[in-house]
Amino acid sequence: MLKNSILKDYWHMYGGWRALCKSCYFRMSVVMTIILYPTWSHVGWWNDILSLMPNLLGFSLGGFAMWIAIGDDNFRELISGSEENKTSPFMEVNAAFVHFIFLQILSILIGLIAKSYCVVLLGEFFLLKQYSLIYIICLKAVSGLGYFIFVYAIFSALAAVFAIFRVSKWYDQYSGHIRKSKKRN
Repeated sequence: MLKNSILKDYWHMYGGWRALCKSCYFRMSVVMTIILYPTWSHVGWWNDILSLMPNLLGFSLGGFAMWIAIGDDNFRELISGSEENKTSPFMEVNAAFVHFIFLQILSILIGLIAKSYCVVLLGEFFLLKQYSLIYIICLKAVSGLGYFIFVYAIFSALAAVFAIFRVSKWYDQYSGHIRKSKKRN
């Protein structure tokens, strides 16, 4: 990644490799991908991705826009801005959404590539004859990784939903505090 890139900023605000490995959503995705082996081990697994992800992506982008509009200016000011290189709650939720949307786009791209090349690669009789077991294992590994990204994108939806719920809860507490302050005056 570039020294001052937006990807680097996103990855830092998301929490990097440490957050990824500690994520229960990541681990649940690994387990679910293993459970779904019968689905992604056959030709056509990319159809799941290409039929579901574009709709989910559109919904996610709309949800991200709505998230940006949550609360009033004072509340957004309260949860944004960080001290001493810490990521603000506002940016943590943004990073969760960006992670979610990034995974969706990545899974769509993987689905398109798999749809374009998987049948061609399976029809490559020379490679299949020469390296049969290794070749098939490599194709299955790539299929498994592609399907994992898809499953992880779905589980990341939960992470984004809970991040929004957490902020909504904060906004509810903030609004209650403002209401009480107005009643006292």
